[in-house]
Amino acid sequence: MHKTSIFYTRIFTVLSFLLFPIIYFLILLRKRKTGDDVKVLVIPQLTRVGDIVCSTPVFQAIKEKYPKSRVVVLVSLKASGIIKNNPRIDEIINIEDYKGNFFGLMKKILDERFDFGVSLSGTAFSSTLFFYGFIPNRIKITRPDGPWSEVFTDWMSNFKYEYKNLSYLPAFYLKLLEPLNIYKKEVKKEVFWSKVSDNNIDLFFQQNNITSQDKIVGVSLTAGNKIKEWGDEKFTVLVREIVARFGMKIIFIGGPGDKDRVQKVIDSLVDKNNYINSVGISLEDLPALMNRFNFFISVDTGPTHIAESLGVPLIDILGPVNDIELTPRGKHSRIIKADGVEPTVFAFQPSGEPNLIKKSLDDISASKVLSIFDNLYNEVVKN
Repeated sequence: MHKTSIFYTRIFTVLSFLLFPIIYFLILLRKRKTGDDVKVLVIPQLTRVGDIVCSTPVFQAIKEKYPKSRVVVLVSLKASGIIKNNPRIDEIINIEDYKGNFFGLMKKILDERFDFGVSLSGTAFSSTLFFYGFIPNRIKITRPDGPWSEVFTDWMSNFKYEYKNLSYLPAFYLKLLEPLNIYKKEVKKEVFWSKVSDNNIDLFFQQNNITSQDKIVGVSLTAGNKIKEWGDEKFTVLVREIVARFGMKIIFIGGPGDKDRVQKVIDSLVDKNNYINSVGISLEDLPALMNRFNFFISVDTGPTHIAESLGVPLIDILGPVNDIELTPRGKHSRIIKADGVEPTVFAFQPSGEPNLIKKSLDDISASKVLSIFDNLYNEVVKN
């Protein structure tokens, strides 16, 4: 979050204790409704692509219940590409558009006259924005051991859902919609892309001599959180063996800063025509690219959820991450953990001991991943 937003969040948190009688009165003047044309502001994790994909069942559920509703999502520009083409969303607000202009963002929320605010992130920022945006129904996740900023702003929400024990977060997100009389249980993540994206990927394939006959394995060796990364040397061994055994092509994906790192891996391999560096393809185009993968192998990062949404058979090298909260659960999704090592990375908790994090990744060998890929390949081919 931008420093200005943090500063104003703190200022308005303090002011709210003095102004709450006035603000509550103004909120009460707003008509509370759950009609077909209800207006809903949703704030997921602002920058995390995987969390945002895991939030898509929420957008879907609202539109299914209220087809004429207005669904607005507040995210960071760096992650907005993954939902830009989502037909369940009527408007995306990029927080960077209000950089240094917290009052402008607050005015935007006030002018929209939202009926519901749903905070999937549970942050103090979202609580403050809902409260001063005079949103009558303010819903959020709370945590028993949350940071002080959340504790001091939880009272601003009139619907609170405590996240006590580890549970599957996409399903927990849907539970937050109960005040909207939505009780959907089924979780279905969604990603969408445009015809322009398809054309962009067609051109990319032509430039890299990839034909419709080629079988493709997508690979992500990087993650937004470095402690979840398995190691470039292991990935090098893995992809070399996959190409040798199965004759597939490998397309590496990654974030904007990963291009040189991916290229270094490719340069260490022989027969470089079988390895393609796709880093630089936009997040908006990424689903169109991944939709053409036959398989996807990755450390635990956002694109695993894109692959699951698309039904692409995948292997998630989970390492230190717990396997409950956000792990893909598709029919052809496989997760790999180190035997006998407790998880140390969670969605809403601090990370555990560094030595256990390292061990959880070191104990996963390239041969183990290759064996699981071999089984997954045979399972998919037989079906």
